Amino acid sequence: MHKQLELLIMLHDVDLLWKESQDEDTSRKLKKIGFKTAKASEKIAEARQKLVNELEKEIVDRYERLVKRYDRAVAPVLGGICYGCYQVMPTALATDRDRNREIRLCPNCGRFLYWIED
Repeated sequence: MHKQLELLIMLHDVDLLWKESQDEDTSRKLKKIGFKTAKASEKIAEARQKLVNELEKEIVDRYERLVKRYDRAVAPVLGGICYGCYQVMPTALATDRDRNREIRLCPNCGRFLYWIED
């Protein structure tokens, strides 16, 4: 898998984790079962910044624009379908064996894509 794509998926996961940590209901439930959430936001912000520093600037810029437009800027493709917009991928993309070795965008919604093997 392309190194920048791996970092992008990690950044996306960190952003979703941060969003969850800001939700009062989720935070209360986590505290109730024993998680220490006091410094979680700081740690998440540090992890995010580290990932942003490792990513190429153009990728981060596009990611930030996509996050403003959609909740999820990175979408998996399973069975030839983008799970961001639920459109079928063009045959050329769907049959490319090296599809995770490059950063690809959905031709319909513009999200970053990664393929999950069937």
